[in-house]
Amino acid sequence: MTINTAINTATTTATAEEQDRALAVLHEIRDELRDFNKDMDRLNSLTEDQVKSTVENRKLTALTLMFVIPSTFAAIPGANFEHLNEYGFDNFFALPALLGTVLAASLGTFVFVKKKGWL
Repeated sequence: MTINTAINTATTTATAEEQDRALAVLHEIRDELRDFNKDMDRLNSLTEDQVKSTVENRKLTALTLMFVIPSTFAAIPGANFEHLNEYGFDNFFALPALLGTVLAASLGTFVFVKKKGWL
């Protein structure tokens, strides 16, 4: 039953005073429903924007993670490979081990982030 049908039904069976009250109530309900629809449209728009923002933030976080890990490992020896013995890297395999660890950590992070669907 639409509001117009309800208004027509109310006008045929009631007195003038009752009709005016019924019309006022129905108009109030119509106005409230219009306001509700406007609020829902606004909320839907905000939610879509938040979803887009969340997806973008996840991608930026994933990329940041993949660049922070190598930066952290590179900061450990200070790129001074002649005197790495103070960190325990005094043998020939220190640089390949460090680079292998960086690559493994970065690749692991990439796989994790890809599995989560962030990229």
